[in-house]
Parts: sequence; C-alpha cells; structure tokens
Amino acid sequence: MGHAEKILPGGETLVRVDGESVLVANAVPGDVLTLKLSGKRRGVQRGEIIEIERPSRQRVTPPCPVANECGGCALQFVSQEHQAIVKSNWVSDAFKSCMDGQIDWTPAPVQVNRQRYRRRVRWFVGRDEQGFYLGFYAPASHRPVRHADCMVLSPALNGVRHIIEDGMNPDAIDSVQAIELNDGMHVILEAERCPENIPVDHIGSVALQWWWRNKQQITRPLHKPVQAFHDLLPAGRTHVSLAVGPDDFVQGQDEGNRELIAQIQDWAGAVNRIADLFCGIGNLSLPLAATMDVQNGAQTDSQIGGKTGGKAGAHVYGAELNAASVRAASKNAKQLGLNASFEVANLFESFDLEPYIGADVLILDPPRRGAKRVCSLMSRLLPKKIIMISCDAAAGARDGMILKQQGYRLKALRALDLFPYAGHVETMSLWEPD
Repeated sequence: MGHAEKILPGGETLVRVDGESVLVANAVPGDVLTLKLSGKRRGVQRGEIIEIERPSRQRVTPPCPVANECGGCALQFVSQEHQAIVKSNWVSDAFKSCMDGQIDWTPAPVQVNRQRYRRRVRWFVGRDEQGFYLGFYAPASHRPVRHADCMVLSPALNGVRHIIEDGMNPDAIDSVQAIELNDGMHVILEAERCPENIPVDHIGSVALQWWWRNKQQITRPLHKPVQAFHDLLPAGRTHVSLAVGPDDFVQGQDEGNRELIAQIQDWAGAVNRIADLFCGIGNLSLPLAATMDVQNGAQTDSQIGGKTGGKAGAHVYGAELNAASVRAASKNAKQLGLNASFEVANLFESFDLEPYIGADVLILDPPRRGAKRVCSLMSRLLPKKIIMISCDAAAGARDGMILKQQGYRLKALRALDLFPYAGHVETMSLWEPD
C-alpha cells in the first residue's frame, strides 16, 4: 500500500511504500494506492497505479479522456486551484535560501486564462489497429498516445494534425513540429527523406508554411515563396511585431509570453543600455527597447510591423549560441529601427564580456540547465538590475545563490504558469546590488 505525499516539479508524485520513496504519475497527495513497481529510472524507483484504494479529497476527474495514458499533462487529476498552489510552492521552496528579508512575491494565478492555450507542439508517429496517427508519448515511454482532440492545443493545431493524419504517407515522416503565430503557422515535418505531398496551404484563415527537417537538423522550405510569420508583443502602450522562423524558440503560450514581457518592462523601468544573454530572437529585449523609444518620443503610434523610426531609445546588446536566432534578432531589430547588436556566443564557456558590462538591466533567459557561468561573472558585468527567467526552478535558485555571492539581492519573485495542466512552471526573479 502506498501513501501519496507530494507532487514534485515535473509532475510525478512522491509516494511512500513501506518506508521507500516511489515516484508515480497521476497520483494526488492524500491518495492511498496499490502500486506496481516498474523499476528504477535515473536512480529512482518508479511505480504505476494499479488501484486507488482511497482517493484524496484533492483528486478530480480529469478533463481529458486520455489523461491516464498521455504524458503531456501531468496535473489533470488535481483542480486548477491546487495546481496553482503546487506550482507556486515549487518556486517559493526552491528560492527560499535566496531570500533575505521581505521580497515582492507573486504566486501563480489560480485560474487558467484559456484552456486551449498551447501554440507550439511536437507530435510523434504512432500506429495501431486504426492505422497511422500523431500523438504525445505516454509517461516514461516512447509510445505515442492516440487522441481525437487535444484539450490544450489551439483549434488550428488540432486541425493540422488531422490534415496530416488524413492526407500524408505515414512512412514519409518521423515526427512533426508546429508553431502557430499571429499571422500563420510553421509546420515542420521531421524525416529522413523529403516528403512529397503537401496537403493544404491554409487551415481556415491560418496560413501554413511547410518545412522539411532532415536528420542533420537542416530545415528547408517545402514550397515557395516562403511566408514569414510574426509574434505580436507588448511594448508599453504600443506593440511590436517580431518575425519568428521554424528554427526559432517561442514560448508555448502567447498570452503568458506577453505577460512575461510586460513584467520585464515593469521591473526594468527606464533604461538606456540592455544586455540580453540567451537572447533568442530578441523576444524579451526588443519590446523593452521599443518601449524606451516610445518614452523618448521616437514612436507615437501603435506598431504592428515596419520601421518604428527611432534611434533615440535604448541600445540592446545580445548573445546566443543559435546562429539562426541571432540572425533573426538582428533582422527584427533592423525592421523595428532599433539600436541593437547581437552576436553568436557560447555562454556556457568563455566569451567577450565587454559589450555587456554596466548594463542598466541584464536579462537572462537560459535553457533548463541554467546560467551558472554567466551568474559567476556578475562582479565583472556589474548590471544595475538583473531579470532572470528560469524554466527550472531548482536551476534558477542555484543561479540565484551565485548571484547572492556576487553581491546581488533578490528583490522580487514571480511564479508564472505558462504550462497549465503540465508539470512545469516559469520563474521570474529580479535582482539588484546589495
């Protein structure tokens, strides 16, 4: 008999069985469970639920009919209110050692703003008695799960999946990625050989640009002229449009991404010099620079695209390892008429610090492993403010402890749920010199 105790980051639940810790998917704190042990993975014993002997009072009926099988949404068995508490606790518990005195703390919101929130997806190819389908992997498995309609994907993404399933040769693709943006969708077919037939170029009012990505991770268009698609982002009282390519990273939720950007602009205040490390396409820094242009009188009207006309605002200095993203960031800055310099640099190794020293604000948005090396250089970089975005709270807290050692104090902390129902949470933290 197992007693479920605590949901851990990632979404698995710690269950105690005869004094031993077992990680179990889809368990809810307070459940009493009969388990089948499935062996160790990454040094930790895993188990599967055979029977729920006594359900927790926090357990709810999942809204998705394949929630028991699919590994895409780990928290569907707890209410939205409890999800918010769980995710907020992941952040506050991780950063507890970084806190000295009172800080501005914003937990995750209780309600999911929009159920069909997700605009970025990767499906894998599966086959069953009904034939070929695209799905998400089951927990701890490479077996895709068939689903009629995914409750977290946008209607257009669900529609594209059906188009591929109904109109393409299953032997032609290994997996599919898709990114829905403000004015269209990139659909990337990942396969050893170039797919031959493209079903449609629109789904409803959404334009589609199809791509082929081979085993060498080279992405080529499957039809021309190639369509450019954009993200519409807040810049103070106006907005800017950034081009996003098929190889560029965007947050999976557009509403959450805009909220994240707005928070950065609020925390940053008036700035002239912006350093943006792990800059991507300039998703965080270019809207901030455009905001400074507005405040300095370089822009007066809402901008959906085209040059903003201003060189009087902030200067952005950015770096990123992905060369395609650096090219995209430079192109976006030029299109917006902003002062910006972006370079390719491996921020996990030695790089030239000179352009980033003495920034009014340093934005850090590293991958899941964090930004340990960059944080250890703060006594040389000496920014007036640091805004750090951490997709792994534990890695963010570890980086935060390094910032403390470098003479910075945590001023504000926010849990931002960009992944409703999933076992992940985004962490935003603001740091200033002690």
